[in-house]
Amino acid sequence: MKTIYLFIAMLVATNVSAQQIAKFDIPVKLPQSLKLNDEIQHFQVTTTHYNGDIFGNFYNKQQVCGEYTRGLPGGKVKWNNVSFAQSNSNNRNAEFPNATPVNYMEDFTYLPNEDMLKAEKFETFTEYADFTKNLVWDMLGIEGFAWAYFDKLQLNVPYAVEEMNGKVDLAGQGYFENKDIQLTWTGISEQNNENCAVIEYRTMNNPLEVKSEVVEMKGRSHYWGTIWVSLDDKQIEHAVLFEDVVMELLFPGATQKQLMDATREITYKRIF
Repeated sequence: MKTIYLFIAMLVATNVSAQQIAKFDIPVKLPQSLKLNDEIQHFQVTTTHYNGDIFGNFYNKQQVCGEYTRGLPGGKVKWNNVSFAQSNSNNRNAEFPNATPVNYMEDFTYLPNEDMLKAEKFETFTEYADFTKNLVWDMLGIEGFAWAYFDKLQLNVPYAVEEMNGKVDLAGQGYFENKDIQLTWTGISEQNNENCAVIEYRTMNNPLEVKSEVVEMKGRSHYWGTIWVSLDDKQIEHAVLFEDVVMELLFPGATQKQLMDATREITYKRIF
């Protein structure tokens, strides 16, 4: 009998708790008139590359870090304190050795637009150029996803960004083809004490081809991630990107191509 009473009491308590659950008033669309407060903002950008074979065996990893500043006069952005590190340990979790500064990136300043896909914009880039160019291009992509279609997004409804699909020239060294970029506003969360729109992006099966002095590469890319955009001033408060690339490589002097899988993890974190 006591068991029956206890069961009934639990049901009543559960029902009361359910009635007390808060219901949030989330709009169907994001604010249509929200303007970007493009004041000075500083970010720490970290990109980690994990390299292995197509069977999941790990080889080595590289990491590129830098401080990214936007909101400069004239809408310009710049990089500082960029460094490169490589671990040749076959332990995926091994610590990186001391990083090497990338001096040509110090105070590298530019307007973040499509001109940054032109070869002449990277004439000063020497060592580690394949990695540092990606810093520039990744930020162009993340900021484009955050702002270009903000007023078109509806809650939990994927939005096909057809204007951003197609081949992108990689500064004269090859191309990357976005095939089906989709953005989805999935809700509201908090980052850095700001209420933020959570915007997810993804695109799969994207062909790419690169030829440089270091390697010839042909393959395909899947990439996806999440961006937290402030609902107060439209600034990006945080962002992450993940990428998986399966590729065929031909190194200088080699006669046989090599299959490889590389994954990238990128964090875009506000510095205060």
